[in-house]
Amino acid sequence: MSVDAQSLTQWDYAGCSLSSDPDSFGPFDGLVSLWSSKRPVEGGIPGRKDFDFFDFRGWWGQISIAHIEKDPFDVRFVLWGTQLTDWWGVDYTNKLLGTHSIVSEASQLTERRYFWELAADPFIGVVCGTLDQHDRPFIKIIGVDLPIVDGTGGLCVMSAYIKVSQTETVSSFLPNATLTLKF
Repeated sequence: MSVDAQSLTQWDYAGCSLSSDPDSFGPFDGLVSLWSSKRPVEGGIPGRKDFDFFDFRGWWGQISIAHIEKDPFDVRFVLWGTQLTDWWGVDYTNKLLGTHSIVSEASQLTERRYFWELAADPFIGVVCGTLDQHDRPFIKIIGVDLPIVDGTGGLCVMSAYIKVSQTETVSSFLPNATLTLKF
């Protein structure tokens, strides 16, 4: 990885069990609780069809849905909220992950790896970092990533983001979450 790519990927990527307590996700607790309530009784991952637009009242504009493409592996956003467009400075709807990054190598070696791990062995993900790759180092976000099935055997990831202060970390923002740092 080049020095430029390394300097642009100072994000935290963490994960926790699909059965984690929704109450440990701070401001994301309602969303994680909703997602958990839609999980099949026998466990597993809820379907995208299980959710309704109105389920996300209060989160409108801060939600994305990424479809995990196989053969070759890639991540395509099929929904990108309007608030996310404002924060990132680009609308990623129907675009591949990292398409508009300053250094696309950065997304190849970090974000895609994170999504690959999430697809290979699903978990609830938590991400945190500044939007340096989009020339917006003054914006820092924390997001939660929730895997959902798309109805055709494929996997999607529904994400919600919150803008936070530059001093926030995953640990300070979600002190009760049992997270394992992925990288």
